[in-house]
Amino acid sequence: MKIIFLDIDGVLNVIPQGHDKYGAKFHKHFEDNLKHIIEKTGAKIVISSTWRFGGLQEMKDMWKDRNLSGEIIGITPYTLEYRKRGEEIKEWLDNNPTEKYVIIDDDTDMLPEQKNNFVKTSDNINHTGYIDVGYGLTKECAEQAISILNLE
Repeated sequence: MKIIFLDIDGVLNVIPQGHDKYGAKFHKHFEDNLKHIIEKTGAKIVISSTWRFGGLQEMKDMWKDRNLSGEIIGITPYTLEYRKRGEEIKEWLDNNPTEKYVIIDDDTDMLPEQKNNFVKTSDNINHTGYIDVGYGLTKECAEQAISILNLE
């Protein structure tokens, strides 16, 4: 199975596009870029964002209610003490068989061995469609994620 470890703030949510019962609504073109990744790879989603603190069912409900693309199959584990996001992702990978994965995040606290599977959605002011100072799941980021997931 191919997995997208998905952060939300700085990836889909940069400047809120209104609010609903789940919080800030996401940018439509970033949602479309996520949809493109899923259509080209068949990947499933694991939420690695702090949005996961509401629990897996809340994330699934939000995805359904907002008619977002893809299937959420999990959330990364978390503890009260600080850990790098890469450590949480490693724990999930250690406990779930995965063919290929990509990490889509605006933060860079990944483990060295995850570097080739990481797509950074920040500081991309040279990308088309970025928001603020280079944030968001741009088309360039989406194509990079597709390349990682479809690498032979």
